[in-house]
Amino acid sequence: MPEVFAPKEIPVIKKSGLVLAMVLCASLLSACDCDGDCDAGSASSGVSATTPTTPTTPTPPTPPTPVVTPTPVTPVAPVTPPAAARCADPRFCKFDSTGALLDDSATSWSCVQDKLLGNFWEVKTDDSGLRDKDWTYAKAGAAGACSSTLTTCSPDAYVAAVNTPTTNRPCGPARACRLPTHAELIYLALPAEAFPQPDGNAKRSTVARSYAPVPAFFPDAVADAFYFNSSDARQVNYSAVIPAGSAFNNVSDEGMAPAAGPELAGHVRLICN
Repeated sequence: MPEVFAPKEIPVIKKSGLVLAMVLCASLLSACDCDGDCDAGSASSGVSATTPTTPTTPTPPTPPTPVVTPTPVTPVAPVTPPAAARCADPRFCKFDSTGALLDDSATSWSCVQDKLLGNFWEVKTDDSGLRDKDWTYAKAGAAGACSSTLTTCSPDAYVAAVNTPTTNRPCGPARACRLPTHAELIYLALPAEAFPQPDGNAKRSTVARSYAPVPAFFPDAVADAFYFNSSDARQVNYSAVIPAGSAFNNVSDEGMAPAAGPELAGHVRLICN
């Protein structure tokens, strides 16, 4: 039988082709298991069938809560109510222009109460206003030098001006003011021990001296001043010296209340009740 191939037709595998075949075989074997079996899917695709895992976004850590240092609170001291005004003096008390009682230590006041007699007395000002301590008045004529708010410098004109409007009243709007009587002016200046005894007998002075309103409550007193009253034609003179042994119920005749004509200028201090 003739040969399938003639000797000259037998294909010659060249060296370079053999090398290529070996490389391809090694590639196929690398896709097989250790026992030589191959994964057809892997061999056909060349890609692993494992589904890749989506990376999880890490949760950022919670920042620590800052420590807040509380602002120290300064304790508020309790409000101490003002002490009630006190009147420790055995005879006189200070009041303001609204009618309110003041403490004994008050340095400004416009009214004084005489607790023994129950009278409220005007305290003069020193401001050239209506109630200035230096103004003078006369019951008749043109004598006197007083506030320009008055058309005439008479005691009656002064009383009317103090009472209208009520804001001018030294002891508060509820107290209308008037001229004091002769006796009221005298007793304002006399100490309590000079008042008549329970049996009605008059007491007598022990030393020669003058009697004037207490300076601690009436600092507005004018030296050698004469003050008008409403009951007679006399002016009270607080600078008169009363001789020792004089009866206090007769001090008027000892020079403390000389007669005064209506044209004579003098001072005025009002009672407000």
